[in-house]
Amino acid sequence: MDELRDCIVAYLLKHRQCILTTSGATGAWAMPAPYRPLAEAVGSRILDVECLLPRWADVLYHLEQCPEVLLIVLDAQGAGLRWLQYQGTAQGVDMPDWPRLLPKEVFPVRPEDRYSVVRVTPHRIDFIDETRGWGARETLDL
Repeated sequence: MDELRDCIVAYLLKHRQCILTTSGATGAWAMPAPYRPLAEAVGSRILDVECLLPRWADVLYHLEQCPEVLLIVLDAQGAGLRWLQYQGTAQGVDMPDWPRLLPKEVFPVRPEDRYSVVRVTPHRIDFIDETRGWGARETLDL
């Protein structure tokens, strides 16, 4: 499992965009979201990620109803079909590290006026890698 964990951390560090999906009283909801792996900040094998969400998005309403999320991190630049299916629980971050989350952005307003940050802690991560054959999947249950 250590090898799989290392592979997942490396994959999360290589990518920066995911599709975040939630469910609530009105049904399923999804949106693209930039993320930063916590392993990047602390230099470890932590699998948590922080997602940057616009305050205008309905996703914040859905997360208040049910904090369970599914993230899909697609390897769009790879030679074959590869992705992480990342199931976890989202929790708001009170004091985000804005320079780490928005390193190249300069805003006339404070970032917290436009964005919220949620930390997602995984319960299960499936690594699907069809470059190794149809349906090739490894699962890490946490």
